[in-house]
Amino acid sequence: MSGENMPAITTAVNERLEEAVRARLAGWPAEWEGYHWPGYCYEHTLRVRALALHLARIEGADEDVVHVAATLHDICKSAGAEHAGLGAAEARQLLLDLAADPDVRERACDAIASHCGDNTQSSPLESRVLGDADLIDANFGLVAVARFITIRSGHNSPLPETIRSLSEWLPRKDAFLEVLLTSSGRQVARQRSARMHVFCDELLLSLQDPAATEGVTLFGLAGAIHRDRGRSPLGELVDTLGWQSGDVPDDPLVGAALRSLASEIAGLA
Repeated sequence: MSGENMPAITTAVNERLEEAVRARLAGWPAEWEGYHWPGYCYEHTLRVRALALHLARIEGADEDVVHVAATLHDICKSAGAEHAGLGAAEARQLLLDLAADPDVRERACDAIASHCGDNTQSSPLESRVLGDADLIDANFGLVAVARFITIRSGHNSPLPETIRSLSEWLPRKDAFLEVLLTSSGRQVARQRSARMHVFCDELLLSLQDPAATEGVTLFGLAGAIHRDRGRSPLGELVDTLGWQSGDVPDDPLVGAALRSLASEIAGLA
C-alpha cells in the first residue's frame, strides 16, 4: 500500500501484533505473581493503547508509532525490571518479520525501550505519550484504585484495612504528577486524581456508617472488586454487578464511579 493517505502500518500487521501480545499476556502469569494476576497486563495494554492514542491525537504525535509501541510495550513483562529493553528487541524482530514500515518500527521500538521512566522532556513526542499513558493507567483514577484493592485482596488484606490504607497510598500516587511529560497527560492525570480522591474519601467515610456498606454503594463496588481478586476483567466485573441505571440514582456517587470506570477503561480522561 502506498499513497499520502495510506497508513504506514496496515490493519493486518496491527492484528498480528495484537495476536502476539494476547498470546503472551492474556494468561500471564498463570497464578498471582507479585503485583500481577492472570490477564492483568493484557487488559492494561489495551487501556494504555487507547489512552496513548487519545493523548497522541491531542499532542499531534504519530498515531502509527504510538499504536505499535503501546500494543507491544509490555510484551516481555514477565522479564521484570528488564522488560522494556527486551520488549524493544522482540518488537523489532516481530516488525521485521512482518515487513513493517522501517521508520515506524524504529521509532516504536525506541518508545518501548524508554517507557519505564527513561524519557525526558527532550525525548520524541511518541515516547513521551506512551510513557505518560503507561504511568497514568497504573497510578491515576478509579482503575488505579481498583488495581490497588485487587492487589491488597490478592495478598489477603481485609477490605476495611485496605480502605484505611488509601490515605497513605494517595499522596504517593499524586507525586507522579511531577514526572509526566506531556500537557495532555498531566491534564488527564489531574482529572483522574480528583476523581480518585473523591472516591477514596467517600470509602473512608463509609467505614463510619454501617448503612453505607450495604446495597448499591461505593463500598459495595469496592467489595465486589475485593472479592473478585482479579478473576474477571474490570469491565466485565462492573457489568456483572447487575446495577441497572434505575438503581444508581439512590447513590449518585455510584453512578459517577461507574461512568468514570467505563471512561478510563476506554482510555479517556
